Amino acid sequence: MLHVPGLYGPLHPLPLQVRHLAGESTGSFVNRLAHRNALGLADFLDRVGQGKASADPSRVEKYPQYTEMYVNRAGLEYLSVLAGEPASVLQRVLPGLAERHLLPDGDKAVWKWPWQPFEGHLARCCPVCAQARGVDEPAWLMTPESWSICVRHLRWSDDSRAQPEAGIRLRALPEVVAGHEVRVRLARRFGRAGEELFADAFLVAAHWWASMPHVLRWVQRAWTTGLDARDVRVMPLVVYPEAAQLARLMLRFEQSPVRDRPARSRWLGQVGDLMETWDLDIQKGTVPLLEWLERHRMPVPRAPEDAKTAQGVSSSRRRRLVLALGHNRLVTGVGSLEQRSCLPWQPGTSVSGL
Repeated sequence: MLHVPGLYGPLHPLPLQVRHLAGESTGSFVNRLAHRNALGLADFLDRVGQGKASADPSRVEKYPQYTEMYVNRAGLEYLSVLAGEPASVLQRVLPGLAERHLLPDGDKAVWKWPWQPFEGHLARCCPVCAQARGVDEPAWLMTPESWSICVRHLRWSDDSRAQPEAGIRLRALPEVVAGHEVRVRLARRFGRAGEELFADAFLVAAHWWASMPHVLRWVQRAWTTGLDARDVRVMPLVVYPEAAQLARLMLRFEQSPVRDRPARSRWLGQVGDLMETWDLDIQKGTVPLLEWLERHRMPVPRAPEDAKTAQGVSSSRRRRLVLALGHNRLVTGVGSLEQRSCLPWQPGTSVSGL
């Protein structure tokens, strides 16, 4: 049953409104709305309902890249009134307000602001994109990884407060932008399978970096961004081009009906040739490739009517690609690259670059 704000809830929007950003964290949006109306965060939250912040409430305002706000349905309605936006619109553009994140219902509006978000990471929004929406202060996006790429404005942003507010400029690293475009094309052409295939390639590249962080091309990319080449935060950025090229080879293998031992050996040799051009130690880098081949050696039997199955999605030019049985048994449908890949990763380590 929909809760309607009444005697104990806000009746009117705040005098000054802010434009939301698609994918923005609720905490980022609420911070901007409070600041726009010259309200402290605590004063604003009193208007949303009852709740509690982290053990140290001052950290909520000091570290917006780590904390996220959650509300119950009544709190969502209160927030909707204050923001002057329908609740359905806020839920569509702010991932933290999705149905699965709403707190248990009750008679009162409730909010929580835990020190860590329930899922995902908070990465800085591209400042050029934000300015185009009239946002003149740092804003944070809820993303599966702790980083994001804006191809339009050639920016790499993550959850670090140490980075420049403008993000890391990628103009001098066109190969990183091209790698991201490969990832986007895979997702557009093959949907979930394309996204997971890139995740597999990225996990292999992450393994390579973990064992060979001093590869010259990766060190040079790190230096180009002004980051320490040994900082785990830089890993997702520097390995992006190699991960994209490996994803293309993985796609070729997945599209082949022949995956016997000779076929797997030929594919491994092709990847080895690429690794040599990248100055990677083939002996150190073979283990994750062999693990990937083991999980992908048994293709899903193809239905005779695959062409008919694809009907209804031809307008988006999406092609049918079903990854191997060993892959599908191990991955989740959503989440970070670690969760969407069939490859294991070292406990306590994240390819997100935390």
